[in-house]
Amino acid sequence: MYWYCVAGTTEWTGKPLTLEHVSCNLCRAEEASAYCTVNDFQIVRCDSCGLLYTNPRRPESELPDIYSEKYYVSQNPSTLGYDDYCSHAEGLKRSFEKHLELIEKYVRPPAAILDVGCAFGYFLEVASSHGWRPEGVEVSSFAAKEAARSAGATIHTGTLSSAHLPGSSYDVATMWDVLEHTFDPTAELAEVNRVLKPYGYLFMTVPNAGSALARIMGTHWYGFKKVAEHNYFFSKNTLRRMLNKTGFALLQTKLGIWPCSLRFLVTKLEPYSPTAYRIARKAVNGLGLGHMIVNFRFIDMLVIARKEGDPLREPISSG
Repeated sequence: MYWYCVAGTTEWTGKPLTLEHVSCNLCRAEEASAYCTVNDFQIVRCDSCGLLYTNPRRPESELPDIYSEKYYVSQNPSTLGYDDYCSHAEGLKRSFEKHLELIEKYVRPPAAILDVGCAFGYFLEVASSHGWRPEGVEVSSFAAKEAARSAGATIHTGTLSSAHLPGSSYDVATMWDVLEHTFDPTAELAEVNRVLKPYGYLFMTVPNAGSALARIMGTHWYGFKKVAEHNYFFSKNTLRRMLNKTGFALLQTKLGIWPCSLRFLVTKLEPYSPTAYRIARKAVNGLGLGHMIVNFRFIDMLVIARKEGDPLREPISSG
């Protein structure tokens, strides 16, 4: 790994934009081929295992800058953060109700559930109302304070590894659109494995880089548009291999269904057509339809995995 500065500054901070080169997180290979360039960031494909990742990328030391208060009221939500995270609370909570319906087919409350990357704690609120014993981990100190206030649950501020949670303590772990943001997803999943009870479950969503939509849209795919905050782009195959490496068995993948506000959906038009975005935003706001909830599909892969053993000590082969 090596570091260098490039022209320009990081959004919000005014600091020089420092990037780092990394090897493949799945198989540790150094060789990778250029896949595409989006918003001045290069996405590469590992020549050995096929994992897609941003390289070079922003370093983990920038976490406090990336996930500051401004991330949740971003001036440029098409590429980084949210226009107004709080305004999407209703849609997110409806989505989490759907997720809990699925989770409760495998594990019933009261049971201990850990939400990694809990943001403002909306999932924790919903889980608590179902009778679960929820805890959250959140790297953003701003979001962690909001979660503690709104959810009334224990929130561990920082990364999962820095929380030093006791092993074999949770029946279920969740990661809702989190893994693609992490800087070492293999280590993150290994730590999730450690804190889960034997045969505990992991439920998560990730953008599906192997989907037909991603292939059709190419560099215009939504998952790539968030390259300033997304470090990894998983297909079902690369995610299965990473789960196996970290002691999980992949039980099922499903198409994610995301109930979201019409206002939030309209913001997704901006990177594709600013003109269409402005017209749609004006129409939605003018008609007072911004809070209407619609079921949005096609972006996320919903993953169900179970802890089956301990993480492998050695990198997996490329085969």
